[in-house]
Amino acid sequence: MSVVLRIGKVKFKINAKDHNPPHVHVEGYGESVRINLNDLEQMDDTNFSPSALKMIREAVQMHREELLSKWKEYHGEEEI
Repeated sequence: MSVVLRIGKVKFKINAKDHNPPHVHVEGYGESVRINLNDLEQMDDTNFSPSALKMIREAVQMHREELLSKWKEYHGEEEI
């Protein structure tokens, strides 16, 4: 899994051998969550605090085009 974005101690990763929908794995402070790049929804339960999740969603929204571009690079245009 490649780190494609880092904000402080939070890493945003995309797995080259992952499944649809396009999503990013977010890890930091001993927690993790997957965020769907299409609708910015959380894909699994997490122990990130509500304020941390808000920051994560805002970061994904701000960098969405870059993250989707990396997803396409790893999975091919037709995968989205």
